[in-house]
Amino acid sequence: MTRSSARTFVCLPGAWMGGWSWTFVAERLRAAGHAVFTPTFRGLAERAHELTPQTSNETCADDVVACLADHDLRDVVLVGHSFGSLIAGLVVDRDPARVAHFVIVDGGIPRDGQSIFGRIPAQIAAKRQKLAQDINGVKVLPFAPVTSLIIDDMDLARWTHRQLTPHPLRCYVDPIRLRHPPGNGVPMTYIACVKPRYPVSAGNHERVQAMTEVRFRPIEAGHNCIISAPDLVAAELLAVP
Repeated sequence: MTRSSARTFVCLPGAWMGGWSWTFVAERLRAAGHAVFTPTFRGLAERAHELTPQTSNETCADDVVACLADHDLRDVVLVGHSFGSLIAGLVVDRDPARVAHFVIVDGGIPRDGQSIFGRIPAQIAAKRQKLAQDINGVKVLPFAPVTSLIIDDMDLARWTHRQLTPHPLRCYVDPIRLRHPPGNGVPMTYIACVKPRYPVSAGNHERVQAMTEVRFRPIEAGHNCIISAPDLVAAELLAVP
């Protein structure tokens, strides 16, 4: 691979996770000659000690915008898995000039004024809200049992589960604030996990397929495909236009 064909990927984690969740995909992208950044949002994973009542979608977006600026990253492929796709959407709304392509991995298209709980099936949102706990004055969503991860390899599922940390409730109840249409003019790809489909994302695939401006790419993997099917995900990312 020539230097001119190398790309820079910035990969954002899903809820309860950190940059560690991209380990296997990042290995494959780096082996192909690309640069990969996997920032962790404050209040989660190795940054769990930074959790405060102010931790929110906006602070997560601040972390990514700072990563792009601190490393002077340009023409990046910005990838968000699940919850991370929401944060990626906030980032392209703020700073589209640094992003060449916006990739959503089995997440949702962010909409101005809509919260995550306002987007997912109502019964699932209600169940999660009832499970909310308090950690040092901060409302959080505890992570689900290992069997909920949709990872068939139980050793891999247990490894994943051991690293999860509670997620700030504010990220799910605060309305999303966008100044521009979703994607802000940045080319978009949606990687849809279809084997099996994730109940929380019910309807997302159909909505995205109806958006002619979004490149739709189904893969035969479960929702946590970045861990359970890194070859499939890396192949899709390497094929991004």
